[in-house]
Amino acid sequence: MKGFKKLIALCSLLTGLITGACDDNLTMVGTTIQPPEDLITVYTDTFQMEIMTVRLDSIFAKTSTCMLGEMYDPIYGTIKSDFLCQFYCEEGFEFSTTPYNGKIDSIDLVIYYPVNSYGGVSAYGDTIVPMQVSVFPINNPLIRNFYTNDNPEKYCDMSNPLGACTYTAYDMSIPDSVRSSIAPSIRVKLPVELGQKFYDETINNPSTFASQRSFNEFFPGVYITNTFGSGNLILTQGEDIYIYISYTYAETDSQGQDSLVYGVKRFRNSKEVYQINRFKNDNINHLLEENPSHTYIKSPAGVCTKLVIPTVEISKTLDVQERFINSFALKLKYLPVDEWDFSYAPPSHLLLLPEDSVTTFFENANIEDNNVSFISYDNAGYDSASDTYSGYSSDTRTYAFGNISNLLKTHIENSPDKDLCLLALPVYREITSYGSSYYTQGITHTLTPSGLKIRKDDELMKMVLLSSKFENK
Repeated sequence: MKGFKKLIALCSLLTGLITGACDDNLTMVGTTIQPPEDLITVYTDTFQMEIMTVRLDSIFAKTSTCMLGEMYDPIYGTIKSDFLCQFYCEEGFEFSTTPYNGKIDSIDLVIYYPVNSYGGVSAYGDTIVPMQVSVFPINNPLIRNFYTNDNPEKYCDMSNPLGACTYTAYDMSIPDSVRSSIAPSIRVKLPVELGQKFYDETINNPSTFASQRSFNEFFPGVYITNTFGSGNLILTQGEDIYIYISYTYAETDSQGQDSLVYGVKRFRNSKEVYQINRFKNDNINHLLEENPSHTYIKSPAGVCTKLVIPTVEISKTLDVQERFINSFALKLKYLPVDEWDFSYAPPSHLLLLPEDSVTTFFENANIEDNNVSFISYDNAGYDSASDTYSGYSSDTRTYAFGNISNLLKTHIENSPDKDLCLLALPVYREITSYGSSYYTQGITHTLTPSGLKIRKDDELMKMVLLSSKFENK
């Protein structure tokens, strides 16, 4: 009976704590709830977090999304994005019609990228600045790697491009009247000898096209990169990258008349083959320098914010063998966004998790469990991140993570002599909805440009912990 009453008392306490978790002005020092034979004392203790900017060289990117180009930001430095990719070959591929005189006319690599209903292109930055893309042949087999700092020189002869072309992301040759219905593209003309090599192989060694493995040995793929210009990044999908082989062939009509007909064969990137995204961040060393007012978060890759929770001091002060940590509501506030035409916007969500858990979290395609990992929300009165769509409040410039006390308790139990180090990472949250609530389906690193300055004022770095203790009369 005594244990049952303790349970009732503890539940009453937790109900009060949950109700008050959204209140920043906690004044419950010494508050008590007294069953006849027990006393529960509630404590508030204040500690100070440390916060700093740390380098994030690469991120896990098992995705078909890719970006191409280069973009400079006066705050967040230069980001260059490119990729290596293979092409899917249908089993038993062949030319169903014979090219005229056995000759191929041309071969092109084409990158499509979408437009919205207003004709705007899927790109970041200045879409009318001239850019150049170059295509290099992959000579060595690609190694399966989903991290974004791979070196293309391991696979390619960088002195021997297959082709190049200049472009503007906003294709001004497309009339405004049809712009919203036509997907713009970048077309790179490749050596016709490569197209001829494909056709000749179907005749001389058809077994090359019997499997994806044998096709990859014949044609390992290409490296597509920006080689001139800086100002924008195009966003596309691997499945929108094609190789077209064009030719003409003879056809006899119903009257017995011969004519030449245009034909085309195509290969595309797909999920069945490799795509390796690469991000290169330059001019970011200043972000890592000690700053008295803020830290930085940016994407894709580059830098993120690290929080050090003084769990060693907490465990000594609280005597965790006797006290129960009930609540620590963590929020991060950020400075106003820089005002210029192409300034980075805040990331849609931040993910908070232990520094040593980053690799396994993303490689295992985990989602937040509100126990060890936490997704941000907008702090509009919700006590669960699954209740809200938005990842931050633009009104208060706040990313809220709710009560992370379980994480503190777990860390203190497992590593009592080590402070808890957390990373705040920019992420994309894939959601589904049920009624008016939203639930997480997947979490991936943010692969598009975003930037944030996290405030580190002493007052904002204060940790107010609520804990409780049974006091037997």
